[in-house]
Amino acid sequence: MRPSPQSRATSILLAESNPQIRTAVRSILLHYEFSNITEASDSKAFIDTARTASYGAILLDSGIPNLDAVAVTRFIRSGKLGINRTAIIILLAHRSDMTFVYEAREAGVTEFVAKPFSSSVLMTRLVNALKKPRAFITSEAYTGPCRRTGREEPDIEPPKQRLEDQVPTPPEELVILPRQAS
Repeated sequence: MRPSPQSRATSILLAESNPQIRTAVRSILLHYEFSNITEASDSKAFIDTARTASYGAILLDSGIPNLDAVAVTRFIRSGKLGINRTAIIILLAHRSDMTFVYEAREAGVTEFVAKPFSSSVLMTRLVNALKKPRAFITSEAYTGPCRRTGREEPDIEPPKQRLEDQVPTPPEELVILPRQAS
């Protein structure tokens, strides 16, 4: 999936504590011709950067020491952490259990990417979020992008079905095994 020229002009804040992952993600973004990338490696740098500059997308590591990514997302969405209230927030998460995914979604995360991830997964989520931005919701209970994502088209074609798989097995060829007593 290739980003459009408008998408490639998006300013991106990459907040990742692991230098190898940060370098890898930066390389992926540069490969896809995103050039306006700012990096933050710790909580202080992230907070300072998020408060002072506007970004179209924030790639936020959930494992930055002294930074609760879900709580920070709530602060960003509430407007208490500067000017990036409506920015796309993609959480690069160490955890992918349903409780954490639900918490992140309710905090206002736009997309969720579980580590380890491939470049195609990251770029699919980022480009889809840039191409088809979701409506921004502000209510008493929730502030963030509409949680109804709609149907995404798969990146890969489903496997082809063999002709012999489409033909039902004749009844005389079925074998019924007796149930074993336990």
